[in-house]
Amino acid sequence: MEDTEGLLAALAARGARADLVVWSDPEVAWEDYDRVLLHAPWDYSEHLAAFENWLALEVGGRLVNPLPLMRWNTDKRYLCELGARGIPVPATVVITEPARVRADELAAELGIGPLVVKSTVGAGGRRTWLLESAGAVQEFLRQGGVPVPGPVLVQEYVPSVRDQGEYSAIQLGGRLSHVVRKVPAAGEFRVQHHFGGTVLTERVQPWMEDFVTKVADSLPQQPSYARIDFVTSERNVPLLMEVEVIEPDLFLRHGDGAYDTFAALLTTS
Repeated sequence: MEDTEGLLAALAARGARADLVVWSDPEVAWEDYDRVLLHAPWDYSEHLAAFENWLALEVGGRLVNPLPLMRWNTDKRYLCELGARGIPVPATVVITEPARVRADELAAELGIGPLVVKSTVGAGGRRTWLLESAGAVQEFLRQGGVPVPGPVLVQEYVPSVRDQGEYSAIQLGGRLSHVVRKVPAAGEFRVQHHFGGTVLTERVQPWMEDFVTKVADSLPQQPSYARIDFVTSERNVPLLMEVEVIEPDLFLRHGDGAYDTFAALLTTS
């Protein structure tokens, strides 16, 4: 991750020993560490059972973010829960039996435009597909297009992603630190850098602070750090795309003093 070197330097400046280790390495003596930050274990969704077992048995009491909150965050169905609490999200349907999905029911709930299909467990844009219509989603799911079993989310495609991109607001210690905007490459709908996305630093605006505060207050527990991803609707209403409290790229390199702010949080809280 691009933030690794800067964060390690900020921790060293505060006299803290910090080692970069692999969560699945059986040789790591986790009892030697006072705190464990999940910096970039981006393979966890491919090994979810082993990951959750490691969290519970090895490092649960030393995690920077609360373990129950992180478990809650592994399944994207939390978006429906937050939607029920009044957080604006794109229109979303949970499909528990993909082989039985019906195009007419999807169209009635989500409209006739393009739709996004996501596995409920995934990270980094993996297991995410953009399809042209409800009919295409029906065919995709009934033919086993999702490579892993289990429920999926089907969401309306928000057109502003193509032009404006997706915002990521970084909250450190309960305060909004900085905001970036991730713009997809031409012809791509996913904004992650490994799909060609570009990251731009954004000026924090009051409406962003209001939205991030509302989302954070709706979470089951308060995180020490979080990334809140959102887009804007055609009416300029922010729509929550994702809350990341497990292993987010916090884009510290884009925040004024963010390395030191985060290092202070890790060493004093």
